[in-house]
Amino acid sequence: MKKKVLYGFAGLVLIAALLLILRGCLYRRKNLNFVYDGAYYWSNNSKQFSNWYYENSASGHQYYLYLPQKYIHDKDNEEAKLPLIVVFHGSDEKGLAYSKYGRIFVSEKFQSRIYPEGAAVLVINSRINYFTDPHGTGLLIQNVCFRNKCIDRKNIIGYGFSQGAKFVVELCCEWPGLFRGVVSGSGFYQMNFREIIRALPVCFYWATSEDDKGIFEQGSSTGKRLARFCKNSRYVQYQTRHHFYVELQDKTGRKNRDGSDETFLDWICEVVK
Repeated sequence: MKKKVLYGFAGLVLIAALLLILRGCLYRRKNLNFVYDGAYYWSNNSKQFSNWYYENSASGHQYYLYLPQKYIHDKDNEEAKLPLIVVFHGSDEKGLAYSKYGRIFVSEKFQSRIYPEGAAVLVINSRINYFTDPHGTGLLIQNVCFRNKCIDRKNIIGYGFSQGAKFVVELCCEWPGLFRGVVSGSGFYQMNFREIIRALPVCFYWATSEDDKGIFEQGSSTGKRLARFCKNSRYVQYQTRHHFYVELQDKTGRKNRDGSDETFLDWICEVVK
């Protein structure tokens, strides 16, 4: 009798150990081997204004890259380890991409808190009026990192609004290991079970509004699942904010260690650091 009890206990311990090992494997972030591709690396047209670079890659992608002042002429400094925020605009917003959404992440409020040396910001324009081709866009991000060695390839955050929010989640599923965190404002991508399992190591910030008809119904269920299963993730649901993008002062509904209300800025700083 005692042997049966001992064997049963040993079996439970073994099962528990196996479950812990499995959990550790599922939540361990995969290292992505970045891929060099000349079409996404080389630029046909390049301009600099202030801390921004405008590039038109040979692949036909147009983007704006912001670097903190210290690294404008020191892009090959691999010791910098700058986090990278990649921004995706909504449909028909190419003209507002870097002036509307880029400004969130180049503000003094953000740059002074996100990291000791600040952060790089990559604003990508859609090739048509909305984003397509997650594979090619992933290659573009990787080759921007090749061109700017001051960027930390393991510390990339994707941020999107509306169709850009849908796309950045799709991109995360296409390239597991590319993003450390993903931010979806009014997004509507519906992840299947396999995609959620692959995305478990990613930190998600998912925000929707109940009066955003059509978007809320599609996006809220995925956001709730990610907040439940993905580490350090947040799901924020509003009643009357309609179609909106995530801003620094937005509150998550949680408390910081000092008792203050946690904001999106607090969350993203924690994820990056």
